[in-house]
Amino acid sequence: RYDFWSVGIPRPPLLRSLEPRRPPHDTMRKSSFRIPTTWPFLVAAFLFAASVIPGGPVVVDAAEVTVLDDATFEHQTQASTGQTTGKWFVKFYAPWCGHCKKLEPIWDDLATKLETDHPSDGLLVAKVDVTKNKGLGERFEIRGYPTLLFFAERQMFRYKGPRDLDSLAEFAAGGYKDIEGEKVPSPPGVVEIYGTKLREFMDKNEFMRVTAEDFVHILEMRKNAAVVLVVMGLVLGMFLGLIVGSALSPKAGKKKKD
Repeated sequence: RYDFWSVGIPRPPLLRSLEPRRPPHDTMRKSSFRIPTTWPFLVAAFLFAASVIPGGPVVVDAAEVTVLDDATFEHQTQASTGQTTGKWFVKFYAPWCGHCKKLEPIWDDLATKLETDHPSDGLLVAKVDVTKNKGLGERFEIRGYPTLLFFAERQMFRYKGPRDLDSLAEFAAGGYKDIEGEKVPSPPGVVEIYGTKLREFMDKNEFMRVTAEDFVHILEMRKNAAVVLVVMGLVLGMFLGLIVGSALSPKAGKKKKD
């Protein structure tokens, strides 16, 4: 623009009266090129417009497949207590299974596809290693790998269709309604949990495993002998209990002092 300050031409009295007063240090000649003070706002507006105007592919972060185990399955899925956390498509697998290895990349893509195509439907994808979580394998009667179960509407649906991405996504998006659902088994109680842990411990301990197998063999083949062993064990336990109890009783301590 034309600037009297840059060329040194005297300003008419009318212009001098209309222009704002400048501080004393601003009376020096200035360059005619000035950067507008609003440039940061212009840059921000440009960046915002570039981000919202379509002009290229939209990059979507890949959704993660949730890893579930005996301790977290019921808490996260609420499979038998209302299923308020969403609809869960769970893969029960074994690491050594060839079909499971083939399905693994497809299962990862399924999580991303459902998140992208149905962001508000609450569709979640998870997996369970049955070799490390035998309690879940027994609870859902997993007999082969991979076993795919879909939990929705307080029921569970067994997927037995093709294991390609589109078929799996179609089933989770509503195709499960075309098959009959099953009642979700209740989570194991305290006795069952400790029984499973005891069984796992015995499987790892060779001596305990052989002893348990012998006892089971006796129960199956020689029931009378098993009954005798149990009775003898109870009698011996009671006898030892009486001896220890009498030795630790307060009366026995007083007699020794006397």
